Amino acid sequence: MESTFDPHVVLAAFQRSRDRIISLARDLDAESAATVVPTCPDWTVIELLRHVYGVEDDLAHGRLEGAGSDAWTAAQLTRHADKDAAAICAAWPEVAAIVDAQLLGIPEPMNLHIVMDRVTHEHDLRLALGRPGARDDVAVAIGSARVLGMHRDSDPALVAQIEALDLEGFERFRSLTGRRSVAQMEAMGFPGAAFAARMAGSPMAVTTVDIIESPTA
Repeated sequence: MESTFDPHVVLAAFQRSRDRIISLARDLDAESAATVVPTCPDWTVIELLRHVYGVEDDLAHGRLEGAGSDAWTAAQLTRHADKDAAAICAAWPEVAAIVDAQLLGIPEPMNLHIVMDRVTHEHDLRLALGRPGARDDVAVAIGSARVLGMHRDSDPALVAQIEALDLEGFERFRSLTGRRSVAQMEAMGFPGAAFAARMAGSPMAVTTVDIIESPTA
């Protein structure tokens, strides 16, 4: 599996994911906004959008202390609590222009991590809204490469086992980002129990419930 990506490819993948999220959010009604996100059950759809937008807003304004922590994320939801989906979509382009310029200068693996987080939440959003798609985008491969890279030095045997699986790319990605239960992973031949043990306590801890995502049309 490819583990190094041209910075312009990474940026383009990030931009496409953003554009798709904005497209999904632009016509969001109140009922959909209040839908609980199955893979982030503490959040509704609008709260997930506030977080995804909030990550870029924090990058643009240098609010990176404690990045990735619960407190950092909670501050995003508080800061943008008054924004509905329309307001987020309207505010996003200004922030995006700053972040896109920054991203080209962010080296691996951090640029890959930013894309991994973004495309993970894109598909969390798609799941909550029943709007599957974009599963073949290079962002999915970038996300998988980033997670595997996190474990390549500390557990090369586990990484090699996962890479050797004859597994569709999207299912690999969603497993690697904790969006499949141990039982679901094991049913695909993925070393679910071993992988869940490594991810325990992290933001990508493996879900304890089965997650079913509809196939694309």
